[in-house]
Amino acid sequence: MLKLARMLIHRGMTYINMEPEATIKTLTAKEMKNLAKPEFAKTPELFYPTQVFSQFGFHRAKCPKCGANYWRHTEARDTCGDSNCVGSYQFIGVGTGKGAKGNKITYAQAWEGFRNSLTSARIPCTAIERYPVVARWRNDVEYVAAGIYCFQPYCVTGEMKAPANPLICPQFSVRFNDLDNIGITGRHYSGFIMLGLQVFNLPGQYVFFKEECVEFNLRWLIEELQIDPDQITLIEDVWAGGGNLGPSVEYFVGGLEVGNMVFMQYKTFPDGSREELPVKVIDVGIGLERIPWLINGTPTSYMDVFKNAFNWLKGKLEIDVNQEVWEKFGPLSCRLNIDEVDDVDKTWRDIAGMINLPVETVKAAIAPIKDMYIVLDHTRTVLMIIEDGSLPSNVGGGANVRNILRRVFALLKKNGWWEKLGMDGLIDLFQMHKVDLREIYGEFKEYKSFRSIIEGEYERWTKTDQEQRVKLEKLLKKNSGKLTIDDWILAMQSWGIPADVISQISGIEVPGNLYYEIDYRAQTSAKAPEVVLYNTAHLQETESLYYANHHLSHGTSSVVEIFPNVSQGNQLNILILDKSAFYPTSGGQDHDEGKLVLKGEEYKVLDVQKVGHCVLHILDHPIPGDPSEHKNAEVEWWIDMDRRNQLRRHHTATHIVYASSRKVLGPHVWQHGAKKTVDNAHLDITHYRSLTHEEEMAIENEANRIISNCVRINKFFMNKTEAEKEYGFNLYQGGIVPGNSLRVVNIEGVDTEACCGTHCDNTSEVGWIRLLKTHRVSDGIVRLYYVAGEKAIARLNEEDKVINSLNELWGISLNEIVPTAERFFNDYKKLDTKVKKQELKLLELTIRCIASDPNYRLALVQSDQKNPTLYFSYLKTYAQLLKDEGKGIVFVSDNFVYGLLGNPNLLSVDALKELLRTTKGESAKLTVKNKVQDTKNKKAKAVEDISEFSYVGEVPPQVQEFLTQQGGRTFE
Repeated sequence: MLKLARMLIHRGMTYINMEPEATIKTLTAKEMKNLAKPEFAKTPELFYPTQVFSQFGFHRAKCPKCGANYWRHTEARDTCGDSNCVGSYQFIGVGTGKGAKGNKITYAQAWEGFRNSLTSARIPCTAIERYPVVARWRNDVEYVAAGIYCFQPYCVTGEMKAPANPLICPQFSVRFNDLDNIGITGRHYSGFIMLGLQVFNLPGQYVFFKEECVEFNLRWLIEELQIDPDQITLIEDVWAGGGNLGPSVEYFVGGLEVGNMVFMQYKTFPDGSREELPVKVIDVGIGLERIPWLINGTPTSYMDVFKNAFNWLKGKLEIDVNQEVWEKFGPLSCRLNIDEVDDVDKTWRDIAGMINLPVETVKAAIAPIKDMYIVLDHTRTVLMIIEDGSLPSNVGGGANVRNILRRVFALLKKNGWWEKLGMDGLIDLFQMHKVDLREIYGEFKEYKSFRSIIEGEYERWTKTDQEQRVKLEKLLKKNSGKLTIDDWILAMQSWGIPADVISQISGIEVPGNLYYEIDYRAQTSAKAPEVVLYNTAHLQETESLYYANHHLSHGTSSVVEIFPNVSQGNQLNILILDKSAFYPTSGGQDHDEGKLVLKGEEYKVLDVQKVGHCVLHILDHPIPGDPSEHKNAEVEWWIDMDRRNQLRRHHTATHIVYASSRKVLGPHVWQHGAKKTVDNAHLDITHYRSLTHEEEMAIENEANRIISNCVRINKFFMNKTEAEKEYGFNLYQGGIVPGNSLRVVNIEGVDTEACCGTHCDNTSEVGWIRLLKTHRVSDGIVRLYYVAGEKAIARLNEEDKVINSLNELWGISLNEIVPTAERFFNDYKKLDTKVKKQELKLLELTIRCIASDPNYRLALVQSDQKNPTLYFSYLKTYAQLLKDEGKGIVFVSDNFVYGLLGNPNLLSVDALKELLRTTKGESAKLTVKNKVQDTKNKKAKAVEDISEFSYVGEVPPQVQEFLTQQGGRTFE
């Protein structure tokens, strides 16, 4: 299939991919780096800014411990400066730069100093506001893990202009691969602020590159932070990620990596090969959390970062920090990086020996504070992710959010802190994080549903805790008390059990490489490159007429190309025009239909698709002759406006329903998908539970209020950067939008989104919205079904017809329908209970009659049941009786056969199985058991050496004949 696709694409023909999505093996970022490192190290002057190193007085050396090439200002720096080689954090207790001189800085001041230095540099940078941590502008990742994520792929490829160039940004980012280290090493976080410096050198638009970048970073360190150059080392390295690769320079002070300057020069491919990038990009990443720690010399960075939250939580939990132990432990905490330690227990013993304290004393002082730091870190990460529009769930990135939130619950319970904190205290802790962050990000908007989300997660955790334990205990029993790395990942990702809880239940330590392995597996599985559906790159762009005038229903165009349709036997029924008013399937909206005339022949337009920059019209029958004969020929076309207008109403209704849902339910609501057809539409939204009927009514009422307000709908193209500044990232409800401009659909005061669909000009044109139903399609996602316009009127008429029919049928008024229905239903339940009791009595009499009547050995009973559930549930009670009497009974209906034979030799079950296979095909399945247990009497022994069989499906007439031939006699 793939070979055929390549052949057709090479010939400029069409290929429609009918295969399921595939994955390919790809090298990890680490493997990519290892390929490039030797080459870069051999000729550093070609890859690294050696001139500026020399200008600042740095000289190249080789680290005797790790072998890395690094640059130093003094020969006294006899290692590269990495904590693994230095052996400790050398700044703790003394501070660095201005801090060593008594000028300590806060978390916010660290950002302000960086901003002041870079915006006043020789080539000044522009400071921009952070992007949301939920990466809705990308379709390949869910969360921002680094500042450059905000500008990949389009700014990096040059397809889109960055909001500023060069720029700096305090970008909140999240990573879930270092959870084991949080609270211990002093520098690891699940959520952190990355000080980013990004530069995009486009062809013909050079800004600056390696030399200037290193210069500006060194000036920030030396001039703003007042760090002695003798304390600084710069390590040559290679960076790879996001499909890009290039040389990088890491800089260290006092055993701490301060930042990493990445110079993106290459695009990488899954096999490790690379090619030069036309756009040269600088990506500098600096962990803001490390800067006040480095300058102030506190035992751990968490004290500086969580200043208000730390002091509040410490007081609330009544925890005393053993400052003496932490001050001794802090410099050596770098040795406990789980990813790099082979024997954790030995490392703890080594550290305890170095500070002359018993290891138990050290662990006892560190453990509760470490847990408190984990709680602080995880709650801040959860806060930022939920605030930016993502919810905890059991799928995708939301599973990571749920995992760390459940880890918080587990730690609070384990340490006896929940009783002191409770839900009120936990919500207060989230508020304290806002106090710490607002100095950098400003005030947070009101988030009315936040507490409900956290309460819902806590309730789920408490309810599922026992189920999780049962699953885990079964797994432990199966594996003789052991857990493989696959078992850990299964329990975490599929069952939602935090690693700490697994360890607590199993008594097994969390594997040191657990989170690394999870991250590694995610890296090594990538989507295979998509097969190009149609090769249209060589063709002129189709002018889309529906943007300028969506009322346009008739016109003429010229033929550009005719393609063979591979999925329909290569018939020539795919037409490309120079301009078209037909809307192609896009953004969840179905395509237009209509007709066209080419050289006197009329064709129906059945489907419309956009591939690249061309619109493809799929016709109901092939165009005769050679395609080249029709090039530039005139085509007259007509749009089916009834279909177009209904689709416009449903698409506009989708915007209105989304805005109404967000207003009723809260700011956590984001669009997760949508579909607009002629018959109906549905919208998937992020929400943490099923909707109540009251919420459904509130959403529908709000939607129709918007319609009745006759709100104007504006549609216009806008520069992407300007649109993001004016409307924010709520624009991207429909996902990724490439290019430098957006088509903005603005329902004044209601909703503004980037959207390419067809819409009404005023909300009044929608007419009416009727919400049909809602349900949860997955954890954290709710789907709303609705109709609008004439379809809504038709639905209301149907509902009215049902109500009138009930009024006439029951002879009652409208307000009596519900109480009457309740009475009928209650009566039905009572009667149904009585009927079931009678059925059981009748079944018992039937069996006893057959067992005692010598005329029946194999009784055939015609059943009026819909399925064999009754017999499965109750017939086993009489298995021993049938065995004692040597009798058998078979129940036959139109859609099932069920038999219980006290003597298996009464009929050939194998022959019956073969008969069903012959008459109904291989899918016909006859289930057979030779032992049954009375489910109604748990104390009863299992009855063996009998035969129970069942078949569910259409019963062929040959079965009745077969049973009779086997000696069966119909029970009268």
